[in-house]
Amino acid sequence: MGVGNELNGDDAAGNQVAARLKGLAGLPAHFIPIDAGSIPENASGVLRRFQPDLVIFVDAADFGGQPGEIRWLDAEKIGGMSASSHTLPLPVLGGYLTTELGCQVEYLGIQPEQLQFDTSLSVPVSQAVSELVEIFAKQIQH
Repeated sequence: MGVGNELNGDDAAGNQVAARLKGLAGLPAHFIPIDAGSIPENASGVLRRFQPDLVIFVDAADFGGQPGEIRWLDAEKIGGMSASSHTLPLPVLGGYLTTELGCQVEYLGIQPEQLQFDTSLSVPVSQAVSELVEIFAKQIQH
């Protein structure tokens, strides 16, 4: 599930991962990319119908890394790490999904370079998005 605000530069990283994965031909039935925008809880109905075993949130997150760096994040340490202005913190939504759907929830953060309004992805974050799409594309074919 890609999360973020398309209007705020690198905050759109998660959205871009989901959108690019959606555009791939021949996605297997066991994989559904969701561009959840800045209100990821709105996708809970889609997830409830899909009944996933695993949900991976992909979001811009300021964890003090180099721009474009990708990291698995610990839900307990996310707190104010997300660059997005979500209405509901991702760990809260993740906890709900785990409880209600019995699925595993993981968090992937991409370190933003800039979050200015009405800008596109920075070069390092755009490269990270492409890298994640390639990794996911390879993994979902197995």
